[in-house]
Amino acid sequence: MSDLNFRLEVFEGPLDLLLSLIAKNKVDIYDIPIALILDQYMEYIEQMRQMDMEIAGEFIVMAAELMLIKSRMLLPRPETEEKDEEDPRAALARALIEYKRAKEAAAFLSDQYGIYAGRIAKEPEVLDTRSDLPEHIELSLLEKALGRVLSRNSRLPDLARESELAIQRLLSAKIVPVSAKIFTVMRLLRKNGTMDFEDILMTAHSRSELIAIFSATLELLKVQRVTMDTLDGRVLLTLNLTHPREGVAV
Repeated sequence: MSDLNFRLEVFEGPLDLLLSLIAKNKVDIYDIPIALILDQYMEYIEQMRQMDMEIAGEFIVMAAELMLIKSRMLLPRPETEEKDEEDPRAALARALIEYKRAKEAAAFLSDQYGIYAGRIAKEPEVLDTRSDLPEHIELSLLEKALGRVLSRNSRLPDLARESELAIQRLLSAKIVPVSAKIFTVMRLLRKNGTMDFEDILMTAHSRSELIAIFSATLELLKVQRVTMDTLDGRVLLTLNLTHPREGVAV
């Protein structure tokens, strides 16, 4: 195997690294040469170890998954099952396609923000998200839903009751990348259809992840990739299937 010169940047996750390897090798995402990609993936992990860089658990999990796929591809399959059995790489290819589309959507949202943010008539250090939301969207309903989740969610170790002022402080302290949560919210809506906003918030495992989901939802509402309705005080979110970029960017 020829050596590849990696820039040891911090990838957002293993899928990000795999997309980089696929691009470097100019291979079809639907026909991934697992042996080659696995070797280069492990080479990158080893370089991280040699530089004493912390390796996130998800990178190790993906390495194990790649090894499993490789072993499954080496096993002979009975002729009766060959037509019905899914390619061992299919699930990985689908995940990579979804992630690639999410990155493109995040880039689009970032570009839109860069274009329109300067047109808001506010002090430079204060950007009011209300001014970017469609007129029929009531931000207060979203904030109340966030407050209810913060108040009752006992399974998150770092969540507690928060006042409205505390919620505003949380919104300004984004630690989990919002771009990653844009992918999460759209994936949930694509899978489940219309969802209660609080159910989406409840998928968070930490306070920072919760706030990232909230912020991602605001971004999606701004560009109308997601629509919002209310029913008996509940906030219901639905993927906007009529959006011109639906099926292209995500």
